[in-house]
This record gives sequence, C-alpha cells and structure tokens, in this order.
Amino acid sequence: MLVTDAIKLGRQENYAPDQPIKFSHKVHAGDNEIDCMYCHTTVEQGKSASIPAANLCMNCHVLIREGTNSGKFEIAKVVDAAENGKPIVWTRIHNLPDHVFFSHAVHVGSGKLDCKQCHGAVEEMDIMKQQNDLSMGWCVNCHRETEVDFANNKYYEHHLSLHENLKNGEIDKVTANDIGANDCMRCYY
Repeated sequence: MLVTDAIKLGRQENYAPDQPIKFSHKVHAGDNEIDCMYCHTTVEQGKSASIPAANLCMNCHVLIREGTNSGKFEIAKVVDAAENGKPIVWTRIHNLPDHVFFSHAVHVGSGKLDCKQCHGAVEEMDIMKQQNDLSMGWCVNCHRETEVDFANNKYYEHHLSLHENLKNGEIDKVTANDIGANDCMRCYY
C-alpha cells in the first residue's frame, strides 16, 4: 500500500483547482482562436510556458469589458489587477515532482510538439484541468511513440548517423527515444 500510494504521489490527472478569475480557455483559445503562444510567451524558449500578466490581457480587455459567459465581474478583476499593478495569483495546474526536469523549450521550441499532446484539447475547456497524469511511464511511452520532425529541423542536424540511416532507407522514422530522450539524466537531476 505504501509503495502504491508513493508512486501515485503528485499525479493529478483531471486536477482542476479553483482559480482567482473564472478564465475560460474555451472562450479564448476556442471561440476566439487565440494562439497558445500569444499568452504563454516563453513556451518556445523557456523551461515553463509562463502565465500572462494582466497587462497582456488588457491588449484585448481595454475594449472588451463584458464576457458572454461571465458578464462584467470576472473581467473587472483583470482590469483592477492591471490598473493597480497587482499580480493575479493563479493556482498551478500541471505539477511535476521537484526532482524532475522538464523544459517547454525542448518539447515545443525544438521538438515542435503541439500543446495538445500534453495538455489535451484546451480550446474545449471552460475550466482548465490536467489532462494526463504526467507520470514517468506516460512520458517514456510518449518518447517511444512520438515521431520527431527530424529531417527538417535544424535542432537535430548534429545526429549525422541517424540522418544517414534515414537517407539510406535503413530507418523510416526517428522517435524521441532514438535521440536519447529516455536517458534518465535528461529528466532527473
């Protein structure tokens, strides 16, 4: 029982905490088709995807002061935060244990993965939730199964033998596992 519960520690599939503002990804990313990277500006270069400051929200909400679903109340919280320089204290949804290293830059910037692969259909979520359990097994399986955009990606040009094997037809694809993604030291300190 102790081992089973310890393995589950930190796994929060379907975790959807209350947030200080009732923010709908369905309205923003779905209905209004705002790209993830417009708000999460560091996703291609940083370890984390960053949470937007209220000033970024004001790019639209300087004009839009009433929401279809939330009325004026929720947007007023954003306006108040921006006008008074108060940060909005969001509750983190996707958590990994402290000993695990994960970089959005490697997965999104270099690997060219779509946000949906880990976060699910965010554009359909009124309430943001953790779509997957983010366990080591889930990550390892993804690395084994996910084909890397290898031939057309400058990030991988130093893998000369794999490029040669692709060219010669010895292999027909390269997975993240093939380029060392499942090496323990990539993710664990």
